[in-house]
Amino acid sequence: MMHLPFFYRRFHKMHHRYKSPQPFDDMYIHPLEAIGYYLILYSPAFIFRLHWVGFAVYMSIMGSCGILDHCGIQVEALGLYNTADHDKHHQLFDCNFAFPFVYMDILHGTFAGTFCSRQYSLESLRLRKLKAT
Repeated sequence: MMHLPFFYRRFHKMHHRYKSPQPFDDMYIHPLEAIGYYLILYSPAFIFRLHWVGFAVYMSIMGSCGILDHCGIQVEALGLYNTADHDKHHQLFDCNFAFPFVYMDILHGTFAGTFCSRQYSLESLRLRKLKAT
């Protein structure tokens, strides 16, 4: 949603100011975007019955991935997570929106990169967008 033109110009553009993010650029966001971000981040605890340990694990994964995605260090975990995916998002804007895992991007055709030894091309993504218009 933050990449729709209305929201991007007014709220999210400042987060993309840095093409090669640094660790705390994860929180370099507009205050109104921060409210939405934290509502989404904390909502599972209010929507689902969660044990506090499960919620702590969830928050640890989300927080760690947020910092890793913006630290400039290449980290890959079991083929499930790769910091290069979010780096590509900051460089190109029109791909790899999902956080922290790429499943939703693959499902919606917005992933560019390698996942489980399969290459997803940014060019094919852009061609699909052109055909849709």
